[in-house]
Amino acid sequence: MRLIAHRGFAATAPENTVAAVRTAAEYADAVEFDVRRCGSGELVVIHDETIDRVTGRDGTVADTDLAELQTASVLDSDERIPTLEAVLSAVPPSVELNLEMKARGIAADVLDAIADVDNRVVATSFLEPELRAIRDRDESQPIGLLVSRRLDAPVSTAVELDCDVIGAGYWRCLTTGLVPRAKSVGLEVHAWPIERLRLAKLLDRCGVDCVSADRPLRVGASD
Repeated sequence: MRLIAHRGFAATAPENTVAAVRTAAEYADAVEFDVRRCGSGELVVIHDETIDRVTGRDGTVADTDLAELQTASVLDSDERIPTLEAVLSAVPPSVELNLEMKARGIAADVLDAIADVDNRVVATSFLEPELRAIRDRDESQPIGLLVSRRLDAPVSTAVELDCDVIGAGYWRCLTTGLVPRAKSVGLEVHAWPIERLRLAKLLDRCGVDCVSADRPLRVGASD
């Protein structure tokens, strides 16, 4: 089993920042982060539609230009909201990148940004049109469907989208047939959110490949 650092281990560092992903790469097999487009057109790494929670300021990411975004500190740290390029360059090639597309209309620019990256990058999203747009442009780019509570046939949807990965809440992985169905069609399974090693081990026994956590956990099969 492999460990994904959710937002660069959000419980131990200012989430979705260069410092967070750089440090998380020392402890995780993969680093996860969120991507949106800001008001001046660049792709930036931030989870929420607004900047309120992480900066204490008011505004939406889509309406705020990069220069203004980068004047605000993230969660009272010295870190700023980074560009996608800055985050990509902060993680060593040996560490996988899980890039979640949080907004519509960014797939083509995401592909351009990751074209020369040596890491394995999995482009994930709850937004099916963004995954379809990635697949239409690049048959070899790994993509992953993130399963919302409202999605009734997640494995069938992932297969239809030609996904490599399916991600779901840990409870759904444990209490439904999602994991065996996904494994039967060759999908890699990711589960979230994981806070305790005991839960990670249970998911490992159920066939989950990766768990996403907000802090480092020793999730290797030998633990």
